[in-house]
Amino acid sequence: MYVDIRTVLRKHEEELRLFRRSLFSTEPADSGLASVLPEAVLEQLRSEGRVMPRRFGPVRSVTNQHAVLSVVGDVTDQATLLEGTGREGAVLTLSFAAHHKKLRTRLPVDLEEAKAWVQAIVGPGWLPHFYSAGALSGTAGGGTLTPKPLTTQYFYLFLGADGVPHAEPEEHRLGVLTPLVQTP
Repeated sequence: MYVDIRTVLRKHEEELRLFRRSLFSTEPADSGLASVLPEAVLEQLRSEGRVMPRRFGPVRSVTNQHAVLSVVGDVTDQATLLEGTGREGAVLTLSFAAHHKKLRTRLPVDLEEAKAWVQAIVGPGWLPHFYSAGALSGTAGGGTLTPKPLTTQYFYLFLGADGVPHAEPEEHRLGVLTPLVQTP
């Protein structure tokens, strides 16, 4: 199903602007969660190369009338996330989860809608540098006979120490990554 990015932007322009600001800001005051944590905790997180995750939503899905989406953005030091010494730069992770708006049960996220949200968040310039990892996490339910469905979509952008996007590192433990924009 085709998702018109203009629909996403028009309906959520202000929320997207605030999310972008919190995601790309280095100031803890721009994060609602960071603003309530003690400074000692924030300093510990910074010393570990971590920042507070940024959240967006829940917002209504544009492809599923029964779903609401939540987006979490996180910027992590490459050496920390990829467990490799000598890796410089950062990894921007965006994850998308969906819930039934009334039942609150987990739902799969439409990949095309998630791609449209990625473009709305980062813009067309960075979109060709994003990778999809697919659905990696799911519900807490599922028994021994019923496998847990994987419903949350994950996307990664690798940034060098200079802030310029680059290709996925040769060796990492993030699984199989697929470029969001396929080159002919």
